This record gives sequence, structure tokens and C-alpha cells, in this order.
Amino acid sequence: MKKGTAISFVVSVGISLAAFRSANAANWFEIQTISLPEWGYGQVIGLLAPLYTDIAASPIVAPKTLVNGQTARFDQVGPAFDSSSQLIMQHARLFVRGSINPDISYYVGTEMGQNGYAYSWGNYAPRIIDADMVFSNFIPGVRVEIGNIRAPGPEAAMEGFMAFNFIDQFATGMQQLMLPTFYNNSVNYRLASKGTKDGYAVPGSDLSGNNGFRYPGIQAEDWFKVAPKTEVAYAAMLGDYGRLLDTGTSNGPIVAARLQASYIFNDSGGRFFRNDLTGFVWVQAARPEIGVAPGQPIPSSNNMTRDGFGLTYRNGFMQRGAFDAKAEYFEGSGNIAAPAVFNETPGMAAAQAPALYNEVVYAGSNNTAHGYDISGGYFLTRQLEAVVRYDYYDRLPNLAAQERVFADASAALEYHITPLTRVVVDYIDRSITIPNPGALGAGLAQATTLADSIGNQMDIWAVFAF
Repeated sequence: MKKGTAISFVVSVGISLAAFRSANAANWFEIQTISLPEWGYGQVIGLLAPLYTDIAASPIVAPKTLVNGQTARFDQVGPAFDSSSQLIMQHARLFVRGSINPDISYYVGTEMGQNGYAYSWGNYAPRIIDADMVFSNFIPGVRVEIGNIRAPGPEAAMEGFMAFNFIDQFATGMQQLMLPTFYNNSVNYRLASKGTKDGYAVPGSDLSGNNGFRYPGIQAEDWFKVAPKTEVAYAAMLGDYGRLLDTGTSNGPIVAARLQASYIFNDSGGRFFRNDLTGFVWVQAARPEIGVAPGQPIPSSNNMTRDGFGLTYRNGFMQRGAFDAKAEYFEGSGNIAAPAVFNETPGMAAAQAPALYNEVVYAGSNNTAHGYDISGGYFLTRQLEAVVRYDYYDRLPNLAAQERVFADASAALEYHITPLTRVVVDYIDRSITIPNPGALGAGLAQATTLADSIGNQMDIWAVFAF
């Protein structure tokens, strides 16, 4: 989709399709940084989020160039990728939030679930996920946040505690482009296969987990009313491109910024569940380097950018007839990752191995990707909500033979027990298409077999807050 077309698409969908569900439109900067007065010096808060996933996977038995009987990783449950159906405790989080005084808030949280954040260098381990302090009213018009910061970015990345929307299964494009696994920057990598351009093979042993959209750094932010019902919020961050406490992933600075404007219909639901129409734009930039093995071509530039824009709308919550909507476009250049196709298999042909069981990182800034998602929901009763989402991701359109398009159509029923506790059943129709089959030559049969093998997915999950 061309950018001009995408802008028209997002604006029209955001305004006219009021039946779609968004992340709860909100001032995420306030929600995530300023503690409530009733929490005092410190309040312990937590959540459990069990998840059962079943993917309609089938072993790949043709063509013969593939390893017979293997199941593609995209048909297995991450981050371990060892089964196509699994019951896990996806999130187990414990937070302490409070204020040292009226102008200094703090937020410390740990993650102990089975997910990509807690999965580091091949093992699960409890990790600090939130650790920050916010200083208000020391500089007019600026609040200063220091710590492990949720970087200003797309709506899916901004969603968080206490609205709990970040528990939603991330759209394919958001997962691949904005929530990558970090590689060991002290290792030199080789080209994945002949004919690739800037595509370096990174084995799983050199991959850490993702960073939950968070970077160690410092941020300037604030929000203010420009009219009785109109609020403007901004944030600008300077951070370290890597994962907190994973020194092997630290890879230079990242800068990020987001600007949003909200028309507030009413705030009867408080800051967590207010009703509003919000437009936002965001940008991120970094220059992560990749070590290149001797004799391999070096990318001319490792400049990495991510940017996007969108709209959210909400009218009501946990009341019959309540509905909300989101439409968002996003794009990126540099460090475009193509996850491994298979887990490593001893019998795999050496010529195929790098491209099939290593993640391929397309480092140069000439490599691009873009996508969009629209989502929405409607409360059938006070507690039962019907939810739909469509997401689209076009990866590497600049490389005809490597381009793949991912499109998912999702539907769910959510039963809200309380504003912060719910049970969800969802179904995802997943597809992969090859836009340029003529560019693949002899590799077309293999690529088509892989693309056609993707299975649909069903999830049963819940969020229990305490």
C-alpha cells in the first residue's frame, strides 16, 4: 500500500467505522508514569495471564528440498517453538507503584511469565520489565522520566497497565517490525544465502529475547489542555538500543517521539477508561551495527527508522452498546528481520540450513517493510464484548524474491468480569502470500509450500488482576 493511500485509508476507517475496537483510547503517558494518590508511598499490584494456543499445523512433506516431516516455526508456539499447541502462563507480573512525594512517582515491575521478554539466550528467567521514576513540576511544561522506558511508538506498544490491552495477541506486523529479538552484537555474521542483499544469518544461540518495547534511557513528556475538551500530549526519548541488563544486545542510541491530540467526550471512566477520539503520530530512529564476517559484503548504512500514525475512538466501556475503534499505519527501514522458518534439524541439507533455521537480518537502510491494522469491538451485554481485527504486513517489498505479505483476520469474544479481569476466546485466520513468484526461479516450489503450510490459530486466555 502506498503511503498516500494508507493515509486516506486510516483516516476514513478511523472516522466512519465506529463498530471497531481499539486499544482503550487514553493518555498512556499519564497512565504509565504518574501514580494515583491513593497508592501512597507504594502499592503492590499484579496480574496472571494464562494462555492456551492451538495452531492447525501439518508436517511439511514436499518438495524434497525441505526436511520431510518438519513443522514450520510459524506453526509452533513461541518463544520456545517446540509445539503447535501449548498451555502456558504467558504473563505473571508483580508491580510496585507509588510516590515519594507529590512530584516524584516511581514504577517497578517484574515479569515471570513464558514469553519473549522473559526468554533470554534460550532460557526463561524472571526479569525486571518496568523500572522508572518521573519528576513533575520541576521544569515548566516538562516531566522527566528516567529508567527502563516504554518507547514512544505505535498504539500497540503504548497499551499497558492498568488498562491491560497489551495482553492482546500482537498483530503480525507489530510483532515482526516493532518487537524483534535482539542479536549478539559482538559476533560476526555471514550472508544467509547466495543472492541475498544485506541478509545476514543469525543463529538462535545468538538471539536474546525482545524488550517489550522498552529501552533504558531518559524521556521528556507532558500533557495539557488546549481547550476544555482537547488535550495534547507529547514525549521524546533518548535511550540505549538493546535490552535492560543484556549487555550483549546494547547497540548504540535510539531516539523516539510521539505526539497525540485527544478530544475528550467525557472522563467518567477515569483516566484508565475515558471516552475520546485520539490522533497520533510517532517516529523512532537508531543505528544498530551488525558484525560482518570477513569476505562478506558490508551494508553501506545501518540506519534504522520506524514511524507511523493512526486514530483511536471510544464510546463507553462495560455497558451494552459501548464500542471503540482503531486504525493505524506503520513502516520501517533497516534491520528488517525475517524469523527462522524451522528449528535447527540435524538432517537438514547444509546448503539450505542458514536460510531455514537462522533468523535473517536485512541490515541496510534500503530494506523496508510496512503494514496496517484495524480493530474494533462492540459490547453485546455489559460483560460480553465481540472483537474483530484485520492486520496486514508487507515485508521487504524492495527485494522481489524475499518479499512476503502476511495478513491475519481475527475474531474474539471477551467476557469482562471486572474492568481489569477478563476471559477471551479468539480465532485467527492467517495467510502468507508471495507477491513476485517469477523472481524466485527454482526456489518457487519450496517457498510456495512453506507459505501454503501456515495454519489458523485459536487462543483461550485470561487476565486476572490482583
